[in-house]
Amino acid sequence: MSDTPKPSASAMAEPGVTSQETVRDNGHNGPSQISICIPAWRDTASPLLHALSELVEHHVCEVLIYDDGSGDQEMTATIIAHLAEFKGPAKLITAHQNKGRSFARNRLIDHANCDWLLMLDADMLPDDDKFLARYLDAIPGGTEPALIAGGFSLAQITADKSRALHAAQSIKSECLGAAERMTDPGRFVFTSNILAHRQILENVSFDDGYQGWGWEDVDWGLRVAEQFPIRHIDNTATHLGLDTTDALLHKYGTSGENFARLASQHPQAVSQMPLYKVARGLRPVPGTSIIANICKRLARDRFGFVPMEMRLFALKLYRSAIYSETLHDPRD
Repeated sequence: MSDTPKPSASAMAEPGVTSQETVRDNGHNGPSQISICIPAWRDTASPLLHALSELVEHHVCEVLIYDDGSGDQEMTATIIAHLAEFKGPAKLITAHQNKGRSFARNRLIDHANCDWLLMLDADMLPDDDKFLARYLDAIPGGTEPALIAGGFSLAQITADKSRALHAAQSIKSECLGAAERMTDPGRFVFTSNILAHRQILENVSFDDGYQGWGWEDVDWGLRVAEQFPIRHIDNTATHLGLDTTDALLHKYGTSGENFARLASQHPQAVSQMPLYKVARGLRPVPGTSIIANICKRLARDRFGFVPMEMRLFALKLYRSAIYSETLHDPRD
């Protein structure tokens, strides 16, 4: 990657400040075809912004970044410097307090000016130079709202030992082709890389009742599928933000309430998920905390003796054991 560009004091307009947000724009105006919306927290999104600088030059797009209360002035200066380099309209919205990813995404929708919004997480990186063109070509004719999901990959990253488990889990469960994702369109909507019509985003807002990490994407995708067409295409971006094993276990270990919320809101869809079936089966089993602890140790593999397939199995069983403790079945 090239060096971070130097911030220019005159490149960005004077910020507009409210009680909740500070808004800065780069002063460029004009019509855009899509709004590229990037929620960020303690992430400068530098690789993504470098890539978009090249791609946006050939297309008419606006870029919006929502910093969800990072409170980092150096990060703010870096993002401002990147946005000052854009040929098209660009805006940084800085929240004064952290409100969570769902809230950040909803605010990006409020600030966007286009009918079509491309939602990209800050740690994503388009996999080729046709990324924006492919999405623009996929927009249906007329005004019919639709959701177009590009999927994600690990094509541009090599995981080190500390992140190997997350890489293996992603490849097996999430780095799926469009045809496979279309077998369950709502379930496989990964909002780290989607293009959606404004009407969908306004009619089906992200549920900020999901706190912390986990399952808000699935909830949103399932609700969208009830009302609007979803089309999956092969237009991937690489997920650069792989977690260490300890970070991944922490996320799984603290996402039980979110999964319980998902199960209560979408009982029919969730009841078909293998994860739910195993978690429900473990509910009457005594000692699930012991099972979870053993699986956690196997998945962590401190001494490097456990085969990856066994680590993946232990990770799934750990998650199921944790979720069994928070799951509330409406049929009980």
